[in-house]
Amino acid sequence: MANSNLNGSITYQQQAYDYLREQILNIGFKPGEFITDSQIAAKLNISRTPVREAFHRLEKEGLLVNEARRGWKIYTLTLEDIQEIFDIKVSIEGMIAKKAAECQNNELHAELRAALNSMYKAAEFDNTDAWLQADFRLHNVLYEMAGNNRAFRIVANLNDQWHRLRIGFVALQSRTKRSGMEHSHIIEAILAGDGEKAQILMENHLNRVREELIYLLKTVVLPFVDKGV
Repeated sequence: MANSNLNGSITYQQQAYDYLREQILNIGFKPGEFITDSQIAAKLNISRTPVREAFHRLEKEGLLVNEARRGWKIYTLTLEDIQEIFDIKVSIEGMIAKKAAECQNNELHAELRAALNSMYKAAEFDNTDAWLQADFRLHNVLYEMAGNNRAFRIVANLNDQWHRLRIGFVALQSRTKRSGMEHSHIIEAILAGDGEKAQILMENHLNRVREELIYLLKTVVLPFVDKGV
């Protein structure tokens, strides 16, 4: 019975975690909104214990904030947060591009080209969801080529933190076509084995995204919100 209860607890914790993460990333809960373990437990028809465990897990990932005497708050992003996120992304993803250029695996090279082609097709039809999926696939291949799982996990968490901004940013700015070209130059350098060039191009690409995102937030978003984004 003990093992059964333990397995059940783990399952319920994962259920709560998956539900909360999906709601947070896709703005089912608004930035700055407070939620309670009893609220989520009632919604999922489970006890509060696995919900609290999921809360703590999401806190470690930067998606929930526990405020003294107020409870659990959906995280908000400031311009300083964006700067920090991209400082780390530029360093890590630039290094990954350089390292990926050392990979000689023809199958991974083919997967990289296929992912890039999928990005172009999605951009052609203005399909933001398909473009984001292709972009995710392309970067997954780069991490596999570089052979660095820890870097992948770090950047995946950072991407979760700005995910809800990214969706609107890509769609509103119509960045898919321009980003496709930027990725194309990066991939050409990687496949040519030019790690130094690939690193510079990746860093330039991410810094350009950061500059455009911050400009958009300053001029279009932040003047009209009270609790952050």
